[in-house]
Amino acid sequence: MRKILFLSLVTWLSVTFIGCDHKAERLLERAEAYMPAKPDSAEMCMDSIERPERLGDAPRALYGLLRTYTDNRQGKGVGSDSLIRDSYEYYRDASHAGQTADMTLLRRYAQSCYYMALFYSSCDSTKQCEDMLHQAIKGSEECEDWHTCYLAYTLLGKSTHWSNPEYAIQQSLKALGIYYKINDDVNNEVLILAHIAANYLTLAEPDSALKYYIKSCTLAEKNHLEKSQNEAYMGMACTYRYMGENKKALRYAKRSVTTAEGEFLVSSLLNLAESYYECDSLDQAKNVLSTIPCDSDDYIGQYLILRGLSDIAIRQQNLDSLSAYVDSAYECLENRFFHIQSVKDEYYQENLAKELEKEQIRHEAEISRWIGGAIILFLMLIASFIIYNVLRHKRLVVAEHQKEMRHQREILHQKSMTIAVLQKHLLEKLEHAKKLLTDNEKVHMTEEAWREMEHLINDTDNNFVQELRKEHKEFKEEDIQLCMLTRLKMSNAIIANIYHIGVDAVKKRKLNLKKNGFEVNDPAISLEDIIDNV
Repeated sequence: MRKILFLSLVTWLSVTFIGCDHKAERLLERAEAYMPAKPDSAEMCMDSIERPERLGDAPRALYGLLRTYTDNRQGKGVGSDSLIRDSYEYYRDASHAGQTADMTLLRRYAQSCYYMALFYSSCDSTKQCEDMLHQAIKGSEECEDWHTCYLAYTLLGKSTHWSNPEYAIQQSLKALGIYYKINDDVNNEVLILAHIAANYLTLAEPDSALKYYIKSCTLAEKNHLEKSQNEAYMGMACTYRYMGENKKALRYAKRSVTTAEGEFLVSSLLNLAESYYECDSLDQAKNVLSTIPCDSDDYIGQYLILRGLSDIAIRQQNLDSLSAYVDSAYECLENRFFHIQSVKDEYYQENLAKELEKEQIRHEAEISRWIGGAIILFLMLIASFIIYNVLRHKRLVVAEHQKEMRHQREILHQKSMTIAVLQKHLLEKLEHAKKLLTDNEKVHMTEEAWREMEHLINDTDNNFVQELRKEHKEFKEEDIQLCMLTRLKMSNAIIANIYHIGVDAVKKRKLNLKKNGFEVNDPAISLEDIIDNV
């Protein structure tokens, strides 16, 4: 029982202080199994994890990777690297920068590289983004994680759209080819087709761009993907505008507005205003620009609106309005610059605070591990002391038992010797009596002989007769005598000779004494057994 309690306590302490949170690990494994088909179920699993910042290195890295995945699928993007950077650094070191035979580790490393690339893309850090994407592509191809692979090729095509459109088209086409191997999310197919079309338009190949925009638009309409339809409609409007077919451009620009929601509404309205402008519908273009719902901190949106209004003022030769629009546009650019500086400062301050918090958590975890180890060591010492005392006590008990057994054997030996001496003495008495009597006389024991025998038995056998008389005061003298002869291991024949009766009569006396005197009816127990245990 002590050992069980000790092991239970050690197990509890190990879980508490070393941080072996098996429940969190099981939830993370279940969440990963839901990817990418059921991101909502995966998010529910992760929401069930309490205090994820207290997890160990491996589960915390997996938590950061899966949380970034679900956030991105919900449209939140990867605007912060607070989670994914820890995951990337852990899997980079654990896989030796992708040089590992562990496919699970390699797959997680490739995914973390992709999400780091998404973060760098949101920060306009093109070089870092492309480096991460190349690592993601290499790792995902090796472990055959085709979902991450085509996403990485898609983002690589998007990030090189302006710097190298021909290379961007190649990467987007690779992404489309890989996508067709698995067909896991039609949204991504529409996105890839739209990227290919945009790259062709940048290369001044509007016919090819229009072909892919039509494919993208048809697929989006078929699957009722309004967000993807909006992007395709805007792309087709831009393409027709580039081709000089402004009426068609206006038609698709209007369609894009009907499918736009949230942040995409501003882009769609800007596109519509530009289409009106190219159709020489300047008043309508101005009305659209004037009604665009732009947030006060959306400096780029405000700048584009003011630039559009400035172009209309130039065409209308409204110099007063033009001056006001230009001044306001310049102010937006200034605000944008200061806002970027403020965001950078906040980002660095936030990162510094997070690093300090992580360092504090690591320090607390290290202290907890030391405390846990010290407690476990202390308990092990106590357990060792307890086990030593238990074993020592057992040895003492065994030694005492052996000593008692030796003592009992000595007593039994003494009893045997005593009985043998008494038997010899009694037989000698009987033989001596036989020699003194004639052939017609019977051997008999005198009262003096019986008293002498009783004294000898009491002296040599722990007052056997005396104790017998105390316990069984109802016994007659002949019952006491029969008990003494039985204690001395006298045979039935000798007893019969002493009492001048037959052997069967002796047996009958013994049976009566057993049943009536000692009240024992078990046939398996003899009078000798009872006398030996008195």
